[in-house]
Amino acid sequence: MNRFPYPQENDTIKKTEVLCMDFAKRYYEFLEQTLRNVYQSNKEHIQEAADLLYQTQCNNHTIYTFGTGHSHMIGQDLYARAGGYAKIYPIDEIELSLATHPTKSTQIERMAEYANVLEHLYDVRYGDVVIVTSNSGRNALVIEYVLRLRKKGVKIIAITSLKHSQNTESRHKSKKRLFELADIVLDNQAPLGDAGVAIDENITIGPVSTITGCFLSQCMIGSMVEKLKENGMDAPVFRSSNTDGADAYNQALFDTYILKKGNEYESLNESQF
Repeated sequence: MNRFPYPQENDTIKKTEVLCMDFAKRYYEFLEQTLRNVYQSNKEHIQEAADLLYQTQCNNHTIYTFGTGHSHMIGQDLYARAGGYAKIYPIDEIELSLATHPTKSTQIERMAEYANVLEHLYDVRYGDVVIVTSNSGRNALVIEYVLRLRKKGVKIIAITSLKHSQNTESRHKSKKRLFELADIVLDNQAPLGDAGVAIDENITIGPVSTITGCFLSQCMIGSMVEKLKENGMDAPVFRSSNTDGADAYNQALFDTYILKKGNEYESLNESQF
């Protein structure tokens, strides 16, 4: 039976459109099954992460996010957005994203020494929590930075692919991978290589780690906010700036949390010169 049925006689659908429809269906089914697996396999860990974040807030410590390459987008999805918890701070330098050059972050994430830059710029302290996302969990910068954070007494929540990480070697001299260093590990269930839909024997497309990583991060933050409200605590959450009346509400949150934190960073860096 032909895997890609071609339209007959009066059918106006082109063959390429049929192929696209077939891919879309297979990608949807792949994502649906993967998300189900992510939820089922991480339910307890999501609650553990939410409890850790809750205690962090109760003790007036700070929640940070960190990632490189496409993994940096997981932290960005939590930061200063509609429906987002206001007291989250990304460790996010533009060199670690794909904004200026497609391979720059790939080179930098393999440089353990770049951890010196991050330590200079971000005053992460004992009792803080860093949500670290790395699909492979193998690169030198991520491992070096996490090792340094742990020495300070910082807690690490990892979002990573165990299937990928457990089947690759670390690029750090310690030979450690992220899942071996984190206090809590959330498995994004991405396959080795991330993409999950084979087009032919040479091409596999349809990555999943960004989608499942964002799902996991939103689950743990949402669960933390739920716990804060249940216990009568402040839980500042942004509204969409495209809804009426949201600007003044959001500005108060920016002034109280986001801009205040930025000024603290500037003061700290100026004091070191």
